[in-house]
Amino acid sequence: MKPLAPLLAATALVSAAACSPGATPPARLDAQVIAQHSGTGASLRGLSVVDAQIAWIGAPDGQVLRTADGGTNWTLTRIPGAEGLDLRSVHAFSADRALFFTAGQPARLYLTEDGGASFETVWEDPTGEAFFDGLDFWNDLYGIAFSDPVDGRFLILLTGDGGETWRAVEDAPEALEGEAGFAASDSAMALTASGCAFIGTGGAATARMLRSCDFGESWSVADTPLAAGRSSAGVFSIDATGERIVIVGGDFSAEDDRTGNFAWSDDGGNSWDGALEPPLGYRSAVTHLPGHPDTLIATGPNGTDISRNSGEIWVSWDALDGHHAIAFAPDGTAGWAVGSEGRITRIELETAPDRTD
Repeated sequence: MKPLAPLLAATALVSAAACSPGATPPARLDAQVIAQHSGTGASLRGLSVVDAQIAWIGAPDGQVLRTADGGTNWTLTRIPGAEGLDLRSVHAFSADRALFFTAGQPARLYLTEDGGASFETVWEDPTGEAFFDGLDFWNDLYGIAFSDPVDGRFLILLTGDGGETWRAVEDAPEALEGEAGFAASDSAMALTASGCAFIGTGGAATARMLRSCDFGESWSVADTPLAAGRSSAGVFSIDATGERIVIVGGDFSAEDDRTGNFAWSDDGGNSWDGALEPPLGYRSAVTHLPGHPDTLIATGPNGTDISRNSGEIWVSWDALDGHHAIAFAPDGTAGWAVGSEGRITRIELETAPDRTD
């Protein structure tokens, strides 16, 4: 483990506003965007933000990055025995405690309780077939992880003790031919405080959403209108706020294609609507700005977009190009985006109130 010197490579003050004929322009969104030094050239996809000061990142080759000072310094370490493994699913509880799931084989879940000084394996795949795509928690005790199908069904794990022990869900949803999840941004699953979980899939003839509202014990499925029919297409990221579920994705082999890359539902996925102006290409991650549920930010390899009206109209936010994942602190004052070539970008936000006229 070694501390990394701070580097503020670039700072920009940016604003975004959407406007279409006959539409009221949404409120301004101002942000200071600060490039930070990661100490690695790896592609970063696993990101968990505890608060405006604390964040953890999982990376290839068993690498873990952690900051406790808002990203002024990032500490890089490697999990012993995880060489060659890609840590794409992360959930952090504090500056000391975090969980990391590998994507691919061997499928392992690592836990640290001392800020990354040491790690233990708390779960390992006994089948040799799992590929985990997401990890999240409803609270400090109850959590969920999901994998691509094993023996024809999605593998869904639940914990009730903060990740110390895990059990597989019986009768998890059956998979369509070719269907799987995407570990592109650690956000293909969204949870709600009421106990719901929503998981996006792709790779099959139809892109679907798996859903549960009893803390993962029982499941149903819903079709979505996102791009489908190819192994590179489907639902890559989900955000659930109140009654609204938003999904983004598309086809990662066609980064500029705006077809089938966004939809929203207010009835749990039974019906879906699209955008008047969708995001500007394939998007691997979407999130709402805490405290501003109508403000959505979606990012992908060719750029980042903002909507200030719950996804009806999207406009480009050029300050954040080439990122895979994005997440914000619960108070909405700051967040991070991570991407290719070890890219870490801190986002410090000052937003104007939503317009009421």
